[in-house]
Amino acid sequence: MDKIKKLFSKKPDTRERRVIIDEEQPPTKSPYVNNYIATSKYTLLTFLPKNLFQQFTRIANFYFLFIVIISFTDVSPNKPGGSIFGLVLVIGINAAKEAYEDFKRYQSDKEINNRKANVIRKGVETQELWMNLMVGDIVVVRNAEQFPADLVLLSSSGEMSPGMCFIETSNLDGETSLKSKQSLMETNHLQNSVDFSNFRAILEYEAPSVSLTSFNGRMSINNQPYSLSLDQLLIRGTVLMNTKVIYGVVTYTGHQTKYMLNTKETPSKRSRMDSTKERGAGQWYLDLSTNYSLETLKGFFTYVVLFATIAPFSLYVSLELARVLQLVSINKDKHMYHEETKTFAKARTSNLNEELGQVEYIFSDKTGTLTRNQMEFKRCSVNGVIYGPSEGDHQSLEISSTSSKPTTNHDHINTNLISTSFKNEEEEDFGNDKLMSSNSIGMTDLSKSKAPVSSNEQTIVPKIDLNDPDSLDFFLGLAICHTVIPESVDDQGKILLLVKYSSSSPDEIALVKEASSAGVKFHTRTPAHLGISVLGEEREYKLLNVLEFSSDRKRMSVIVKNYNTDDIILYCKGADSAILSQLAPDSSMPMVKLNQDNLHSFSCQGLRTLCVAKRIVTAEEYGPWSQRMKEANLLLNNRSQRISEVSLEIEKSWHFLGVVGIEDRLQEHVPETIKTLSKAGIKIWMLTGDKQETAINIGISCNLLDSKDLMILNENNKDLLLAKINQYLQELESVGVGADENSNVEKKNAIVIDGPTMVFMFQDKEVEDAFYRLSKNVNSVVCCRVTPFQKSEVVRIVKDRTSSVTLAIGDGANDVSMIQIAHVGIGISGFEGRQAVLASDYAISQFCFLERLLLVHGRYNFKRLSTLLCFSFWKNIATVLLQLWFNIDTQFSGQTYIDEINNILINILYTSFPIIVYAVTDRDIHPKFLKKYPILFKETQKGDNFNWKIFSTWILHGIYCSVVIYYVMSSVFDDGPTGSNGKIGGLWSQAAASLFALTLMIQLMLILTVNSWNRVQHWATWVSIAFFFVFQIAYSFLASMFGNLYYYMVFVNLLTQPAFYLAVIVTVVICLLPVYFTILEGYLRLAPFKGINSASYWLCFIETLNIELEQALKSFELFQIVKNL
Repeated sequence: MDKIKKLFSKKPDTRERRVIIDEEQPPTKSPYVNNYIATSKYTLLTFLPKNLFQQFTRIANFYFLFIVIISFTDVSPNKPGGSIFGLVLVIGINAAKEAYEDFKRYQSDKEINNRKANVIRKGVETQELWMNLMVGDIVVVRNAEQFPADLVLLSSSGEMSPGMCFIETSNLDGETSLKSKQSLMETNHLQNSVDFSNFRAILEYEAPSVSLTSFNGRMSINNQPYSLSLDQLLIRGTVLMNTKVIYGVVTYTGHQTKYMLNTKETPSKRSRMDSTKERGAGQWYLDLSTNYSLETLKGFFTYVVLFATIAPFSLYVSLELARVLQLVSINKDKHMYHEETKTFAKARTSNLNEELGQVEYIFSDKTGTLTRNQMEFKRCSVNGVIYGPSEGDHQSLEISSTSSKPTTNHDHINTNLISTSFKNEEEEDFGNDKLMSSNSIGMTDLSKSKAPVSSNEQTIVPKIDLNDPDSLDFFLGLAICHTVIPESVDDQGKILLLVKYSSSSPDEIALVKEASSAGVKFHTRTPAHLGISVLGEEREYKLLNVLEFSSDRKRMSVIVKNYNTDDIILYCKGADSAILSQLAPDSSMPMVKLNQDNLHSFSCQGLRTLCVAKRIVTAEEYGPWSQRMKEANLLLNNRSQRISEVSLEIEKSWHFLGVVGIEDRLQEHVPETIKTLSKAGIKIWMLTGDKQETAINIGISCNLLDSKDLMILNENNKDLLLAKINQYLQELESVGVGADENSNVEKKNAIVIDGPTMVFMFQDKEVEDAFYRLSKNVNSVVCCRVTPFQKSEVVRIVKDRTSSVTLAIGDGANDVSMIQIAHVGIGISGFEGRQAVLASDYAISQFCFLERLLLVHGRYNFKRLSTLLCFSFWKNIATVLLQLWFNIDTQFSGQTYIDEINNILINILYTSFPIIVYAVTDRDIHPKFLKKYPILFKETQKGDNFNWKIFSTWILHGIYCSVVIYYVMSSVFDDGPTGSNGKIGGLWSQAAASLFALTLMIQLMLILTVNSWNRVQHWATWVSIAFFFVFQIAYSFLASMFGNLYYYMVFVNLLTQPAFYLAVIVTVVICLLPVYFTILEGYLRLAPFKGINSASYWLCFIETLNIELEQALKSFELFQIVKNL
């Protein structure tokens, strides 16, 4: 029983683990889960019950099942065959789709579980299937192999450095740059299977966790504990690279590995159209709570069966099929293909295609979303002097100092070979992008904008003198304080040439690269030493501690022992707020002030800024502090918090070295895209962790902000914030800008608010409400210095207070929360891994593709599906109400009007395919005009194509059509002779004529609805009409085979009667008269809708027709050429 509970339990394992490593007594049975994984949802035994249960939780399928059940009773006027066929078709299509997808998952699981891993058992290396691995097993992994489970690294072949290995994490986060891992030196002697025979250790570590950025544990060898951290953890699914072999002990297996814990489905989202569809399909019948008589109830259920198709079977299939094909259209759109990364757009769900056409709010990250996340060193300030390449010069700083030391081959490194690696999302909190106080774009872009120019007019010096101790210390800080890994190759066995830097942060690459260009070259990293070449002089610094970045400290530090003395030096880089507040009392304040002014100048130019500092630590201070840090590193619980506290004890009394400014250029076409989206009535909010000055300047550069009319909210408490918001609201009202979202007054204002101020806003609903009212009156909002949680809260504030569709777009792990909370989530498949993409509904590689995704695909899909939904209900109303009028004429006899086979096929085969093709291919205006006139997006944004008024109009027209068809046909076929032989048309002749007129009217209605004819639309339409005609003739001859003798030769006889043709023509013309007048009124209307000049609109329409005609002619010409060949 316990095993069964454990198997089906959803509760996470929260137990801390204790594993004994002893190869003399290897584990034979593990108390933890095995390494078997199963991502499939079903087995052969569970597929049928689980899938049926899942499908019948949908109200529509349950309704159809109810109809089938009633069809088996004596109250049903129809045989159950037709209802069963419809239900089986709907259920079967979905079940087949689920089965196919799950079978693919099963095959993938089987292949992974049956891979072979090398393990050590009793001192001998042997092979074992992945699924049989247990916690405590010693695993051997060789170069280019995946890790079969989560391992703690015990030893490596260490080609570059003892105990070091490299891994690639692209399977985990999409990051292709290599990461380094480091074993404990106390276990690195284990270099072959024999060495493990006498090895004993106790491993204690935390319970399984989804966190990819932390791991706390300790290993006791001979009763001596050693700290284990993320540096020793090898995660399942990642790949060993550039390392011959490693040995590791299994810590987490199967579904408790970090990879599997992070493999989660995106939260389910439903479009508002789906909700409307369910309401429309579910509110048709009487309230059964009334006490009816038995006969009344029997009669009621009879009509339930007769009117069953008023909730269309075909709608659900048609809608899902259309959405899937729309998804394919998005995925294959060559206009959203990014050549650099070789990627198309990727739609990860089909449920929200139409929501893209109604987006009114966009919440965008900045770094990697609006900008490229490709950093380039631009400026630095040392002793108040600004150094950097000349304007327009993209080269590095020049060196004006000389050295008496001979130049080594390290000085002739081709910097073009140095590649940039990019930020890993899971490790983002440890990267310099978090240390940066602001993000930027290139000054070239800013020069074209209205960005404020810094008042600092100091000359930029292109050369730096490294003979100056402060300048040298500054670049030593850049070359030492980082986590960059240098990858080197052997040059014909002579020397090592640096070919590539790897890091989780592009900022670190830019800084180390610039220090190298300036003559301070970092080229070697081992667990104990850093190798630096200073103008050709080789230096080796002993590495004592690396204090990684934390969000509380907002900085990182590296402690080293000087290369030629016993001095202990602490180098630090971080945000200005984290450095300047901890300067030593004897700091030269005039010099600090100059550097602060330069920092402000860099921010106003849109550069990412970073402060660099150092401190000499005495041995008396370092010794006790080092012991406290060691104790903190041995903690299993609250380790990060304790490490941060101990770090703060030594990170103080800085000597300020200087400031760096790094450029992060905008992506291509970002300003144009934002301008176009703004014209489409979309409000854009930028959420960034940068300084306010930088955020404002980037907002101006990308057309998000105007340099005027900025409403800045930087308040120190809730009351002041609320007063400031109310003040801005009063100012807006005084100039005529109301709080009405639909106000015609042009809104040019923008709000700028920072993270600390948001803390007060989130504390009080009244302040949130006031902020939302203020935000409705502006085009854009910039939120700076925000955390990932604050990003999601900002989205929540808007989403909870508006019926508008919200969209969040980002590229990093810190954007996942807002992507998931928004109605539509977009992931940028850029350089920050794939966490955002995996959490998103749609993925694009460039921000500018958002314009086409919304204005083209979103608008088209909303209009198409709106028509599909209305058309399906209209069609079914017109069909089902024929039965109602007939039963009114026959004293509610319960007799069927149209035979059950035709009643089913009219929805499934006769009329379904043309509307599906329409829902995938139709377009009213050519895409280039949608970009030229973005105001056209407001048509779908406001739901002008689908609302209760439009839906009701379709329903009323369906009722009108059913009345016309029934009473015209009944008057023709019931009241007089119709054949040349004088015979009176009977029930089935009337029904067959009504069916023909109904089907023809439905097809003609669609023909009048189609805006853009193409080859597929032609085929679907005309083949459907032909199929119906041929099938009716065949069915008339073969009706007896279906047990329907009453229908034998009925349709064939109709074709011989002239009155039939006249009745059909008159009926169809009268049915579509309102449509003709509606179309004519649309053509004659001066302005199709508000916001666009009518002449411009009709010019777009006419040019679109010309383009379609040209394409048709080209297709015809191509057809003729092929035919002649």
